[in-house]
Amino acid sequence: MKNVLLLGDSIRMEYQPLVKDALKRKANVFGPLDNGRWSGYTLNSLRFWSPFVPDADIVHWNNGIWDLGDDYNLGRHFSLPDEYRSNLVMTIQVLKQLYGNEVVIIMATTTPIKGRDSSELCKYNDILRDVAGKYNAELDDLYGDIIKDIDSYIGDDNVHPTVKGKELLAQKVTETIIKHL
Repeated sequence: MKNVLLLGDSIRMEYQPLVKDALKRKANVFGPLDNGRWSGYTLNSLRFWSPFVPDADIVHWNNGIWDLGDDYNLGRHFSLPDEYRSNLVMTIQVLKQLYGNEVVIIMATTTPIKGRDSSELCKYNDILRDVAGKYNAELDDLYGDIIKDIDSYIGDDNVHPTVKGKELLAQKVTETIIKHL
């Protein structure tokens, strides 16, 4: 069986148990116990997480909501667009260094935030799409699936998925991974 590594923020942590269960007879699914937070955090944490994860054949990963945050009210995103792009590129390079050039990398778009203008989030998703294309990574459009019925899929905190949203995300992630098993 192939080893699948799931990376990402709390959204990943929401759907990971469902994906693991769905793939239990098809693949070994792993993910850090830690929230991957923003792209730079995930990039930096790979060196701490990788010794505890078997060599990955497939990596499915999403970061973005934290990158767009302005938690300190500085009037800017936590990760500026060029920094976000750089973190994505470096993460791909590190994943290939850790798991070899044959590792399948699947980059997932950032899910929408309910009640918030999505234009900036879409710009960051466009950066992700561009990086995925340039580095031959597959794209999993989680944003596109959730935005279709955001009120049903995103909960009262405006960020995390409802039960229905978790099920949709897990189904989408599972379907994308299965193509590579």
